Amino acid sequence: MSCTCVIKYDRPLVRRALNKYMARRLGISFFIALLVAVLLPLLSYISGFWSIVLTVVTLTLGAALAFLIFVYYARLRAAEGFFDKANEPSVTFNFSDEGVITDSDIGSTNLKWAAFDEILKFSDVWLLLYAKSGYMTLPLNQITPECCQFIEQQVTHHRK
Repeated sequence: MSCTCVIKYDRPLVRRALNKYMARRLGISFFIALLVAVLLPLLSYISGFWSIVLTVVTLTLGAALAFLIFVYYARLRAAEGFFDKANEPSVTFNFSDEGVITDSDIGSTNLKWAAFDEILKFSDVWLLLYAKSGYMTLPLNQITPECCQFIEQQVTHHRK
């Protein structure tokens, strides 16, 4: 069996997919820890309790947060680079028993199902993860339910 679909991408879709990817990968505990990491030094400063240890911890957290922001914008810039290179922002996906073939006006890829680690499922988009940090964005409004079921079966069947 195989299924083919043509997905038309736009910048809001790419950004929304990246936001969902980052939020899922970081997890809710990260955002709670981030809130505590911001509030604790702030409350310490307001209350007048400040030390060199708190300064070092705050600077370390600030550097980590700056790195995370850098990673986010680097990934966003890479994802949106497709729009700068492509004449038509669409990709043809051919899902077969062997793997996934993508084709656009800037090139094509051929990945076996074993390359995919998992599917991050959201209400409007699926992210087909490969190589631990790469993903293909599959908007559900542009893919048939039968194709979604086929993709899910193949990823489950070929999971490492």
